[in-house]
Amino acid sequence: MRKILRVALALTVVCVVAALSLSVVYVVTKEKIAEEARKELKEALGVVFPEAETFVPLDPGTFGTLPESKEIQFLEAYEAQSGGERRGVILKVASTGYGGPIVLLVGVDTEEGKITGLKVLEHQETPGLGSNVAEEGFLSQFLGKSLESPFRVGEDIQAVSGATISSRAVARACAKVAEIVRGEKR
Repeated sequence: MRKILRVALALTVVCVVAALSLSVVYVVTKEKIAEEARKELKEALGVVFPEAETFVPLDPGTFGTLPESKEIQFLEAYEAQSGGERRGVILKVASTGYGGPIVLLVGVDTEEGKITGLKVLEHQETPGLGSNVAEEGFLSQFLGKSLESPFRVGEDIQAVSGATISSRAVARACAKVAEIVRGEKR
């Protein structure tokens, strides 16, 4: 009985020390991790809309009632500005891919009605297959596309070989963003 109590006490002490250590590490690194995430987002916004100087967060209500969808989730919106004037918008969306949500930024020049850029921020797609939707070769197909484009894989978008579901997820996100931005302009 004493042996069991001694082992239980030892395990309890180890667990308490481990939990306290993890808590301290979390508190110490929380702000640094948040700062890095903000920095990465700002950099990604610049890639998606290179002509913009500043990015102002927008209330998603700016776009009216967003369409409900199991496959697309709207996360954030930004106004891309240059010289204090609106140049376009950037929407952060999650689209259901093969391995889970693909989170990406889609930039739109609202004056020209064209896609300015895409950046995949997160995904759980199969390495070497679906993960290729995050590569420049695939994403560059969307650059300069009109908001009137159907964004159909196999027609105006070439799918990543062996990753049609992932490719469709990105194309579907662009089509929904185009639909929302077109609706905003009316």
